[in-house]
Amino acid sequence: MRKRKLLIPQPRSRFYKVICKTCGAENIVFSHASFPTRCKVCGTQLVKPTGGRALVLKDKSEIVAELG
Repeated sequence: MRKRKLLIPQPRSRFYKVICKTCGAENIVFSHASFPTRCKVCGTQLVKPTGGRALVLKDKSEIVAELG
């Protein structure tokens, strides 16, 4: 199957609004983060980099909204 050319290309990356399950603080993280993202308040790791799209740790955080 051939990939179609899009007239107006859209980025595949997004910003997520994430809530920390430990302290309840809201954080904004990048979907393709290359560095572990931690909570601003308690320091719990929320996002784990995987080389491409970052993995949002479900046991420690929850995606509330997709921005952009």
